[in-house]
Amino acid sequence: MMRANKFLFSFRRSNILFATPAFLEAIQRVRNIGISAHIDSGKTTVSERILFYSGRIQKIHEVKGASEVGATMDSMELEKERGITIRSAATQCKWRNSTINIIDTPGHVDFTIEVERALRVLDGAILLMCAVGGVQSQTLTVDRQMKRYGVPRICFINKLDRDNANPQRAIKMARERLGLNMNFIQLNIGTAQDFEGVVDVVTRQAVYFDGAYGEAIRYGEVPDFMKEDTESTRKELIARLAEADEAMEEIFLNDEEPTEEQIHASIRRATIANKFVPVMVGSAYRNKGVQLLMDAVERYLPSPLERKNTGFQIKRVKDEDGNTTNVKEKEIELSTDDEKPLVALIFKLEETKKSGLSNYVRVYQGKMRKEHLMNIRTGKSFLPPKLVRMHADSAEVIDEVRAGDICAIQGEINASSGDTIMKAGPQAGSQLFSCEDMYVPPRVISASVKVKDDRDAGKVRDRMNSFMREDPTFVFYRNTETNEEIVEGMGELHLDIYIERLKREHGLQLELGKPTVNYREVITERQEFDFVFKRQSGGAGQWAHLKGYIEPLPIDMSVEKGLKNKVTTKCSNGDIREALQKSVIKQLERKIFVKGELMGAPVWGVHFHLNGGAMHEVDSNDNAFKNATQELWETMLPKLKPTLVEPYMEVEMTVPASNMTDVATEFGKREGIVTETIVDGPDATIRGETALDTMFGFISDLRRLTKGQGDFSMQFKEYRAMQTYKAQMRMDERNKETGHKLYQLIE
Repeated sequence: MMRANKFLFSFRRSNILFATPAFLEAIQRVRNIGISAHIDSGKTTVSERILFYSGRIQKIHEVKGASEVGATMDSMELEKERGITIRSAATQCKWRNSTINIIDTPGHVDFTIEVERALRVLDGAILLMCAVGGVQSQTLTVDRQMKRYGVPRICFINKLDRDNANPQRAIKMARERLGLNMNFIQLNIGTAQDFEGVVDVVTRQAVYFDGAYGEAIRYGEVPDFMKEDTESTRKELIARLAEADEAMEEIFLNDEEPTEEQIHASIRRATIANKFVPVMVGSAYRNKGVQLLMDAVERYLPSPLERKNTGFQIKRVKDEDGNTTNVKEKEIELSTDDEKPLVALIFKLEETKKSGLSNYVRVYQGKMRKEHLMNIRTGKSFLPPKLVRMHADSAEVIDEVRAGDICAIQGEINASSGDTIMKAGPQAGSQLFSCEDMYVPPRVISASVKVKDDRDAGKVRDRMNSFMREDPTFVFYRNTETNEEIVEGMGELHLDIYIERLKREHGLQLELGKPTVNYREVITERQEFDFVFKRQSGGAGQWAHLKGYIEPLPIDMSVEKGLKNKVTTKCSNGDIREALQKSVIKQLERKIFVKGELMGAPVWGVHFHLNGGAMHEVDSNDNAFKNATQELWETMLPKLKPTLVEPYMEVEMTVPASNMTDVATEFGKREGIVTETIVDGPDATIRGETALDTMFGFISDLRRLTKGQGDFSMQFKEYRAMQTYKAQMRMDERNKETGHKLYQLIE
């Protein structure tokens, strides 16, 4: 295959102002990519072939191999047993003239944070789709994640060797459901058992993969029966590129025939600009198409120099409690330049028996060596015990990491996922920077846990704290009302995996209770307030006057953007001095919003605005304004019409077509609404949505109805308001557990 021409790369002036020619030459050949898809689309199989063809490994192991070795990138014992990826794995390989850093991510929705933080630090991605399933539930999630971070992508439609493989249907689904401007740059020669190879639409060549592992690539003429399709697909490709790229638009409008190099250059520009997605086809399991996919990674996806990465200039300030916090001053652009001050992001923590604790790092700016560094969140300096390059669960010690590269710091540095690192000491300069935060999806499920041996309680807490550092979607805490230890996460499998890890890795036995849904409390009405608070009990009293309004925020905003609540103030120090305004904010954020009045769940989606009031010279103090805020909230709550919201899930069921009606009926009994059904020969896919709390135990009914042949997956979609009768029922159940009644929706 033709190699990517170095003169096709474009650099922003700000990125090369101080960089040396040698650095530019090296970094323009770096690709930081992830492989993401719905579960069982073949991500780990693709990764295994990439490592094999690039010479990184000498033998291919399958995800569920007879040798029981398992794929290279699935290093956990649980991953090898279950045949799924549980946590993302990183490696590096060489391909032609390029250095490729690869992160293989899980496909199961319960481990979506692994995809989230991988895409946060990557420059490009391979979106994998199954040629049979097409766009599936987790495909939608991955698409949203890629769009959130603006990650350019190549689409690879895998599993062309499967019966009922239909890449045309898959791309049609992707265009409609993902809203992407995409087009084939390859066509498949046959499908299922007749899948022989691919046609390169740009070069008008047929490509075949010979040898025991498809390592011998053979080129030939396009088969006669495919020549018409090849030309029509090529014309469609040029037309779609003309919509996304000005240079191709000019060629198209002048009715000229673009050269191969012009088409390649146009695909690259449009892909990096996120205006086009090139689509390739193949079968990783049958060793067909993966080498061409890697050629496309080198040719079309950006180097670190071609990605805009932003952060914030910050200053460290102390609040009235004496705690130091970081305050964002202005947004800045980080330059992929190893001569500038170091700015790096810890995007993942992982602990294994083989390697110990690994802190995965993306270096955005500057150069990282084994010297004193500073954690911007904590303000504390540390000396990295060891800098390494990861290959699954193996590590290679390195001396330095340059801008644009990915590595790991091995050893304890008291960091958490999302921490920014800079160089420590006066030589680092006075400016402090922080990388942009990553999105953490809301936890939707919880369960009680019980330690079988009380002597292990301390060890369990220590390990749970380590898990929480590794995974921001996993939480462990003690419920003081019920005196139970609680775990929260993204789903039943998510919680099961951590309990199983405690058992296998640390010999700790726990019982996991029945899972429950994480509800949230919201308000539905806007109300203004003009509230005077008085309390006199001998001596100095308490007095506060508060004016303003309380209104609901859109629920989808609360979830997707991470905005749970909003508190604003617009009153002068003459009315209420700033310290007392902060007393109001503290009471809201530290108590009222933490534990609601309906069932003790967190309060979301509230905008509290304070625009006036008054204070008393003697009787107005911190406690007075905190108590006033609490009493105001309790007084206003009935008028604000509070209710509960619950997580709704997108559900995808794969069943025999003969059982489709029975399964759809069972789903309907669980408040489910079917949105789409697809029948492919003997198999059927049912897609729908329903409340999470209706799906407990569904797998047993599904297996019963399909004689063990059915399966399903689901992913979080949004929070929705519950019907009043259902909300009251859930409140009554909760209040029975805690032994007291907080609030009634239905009298």
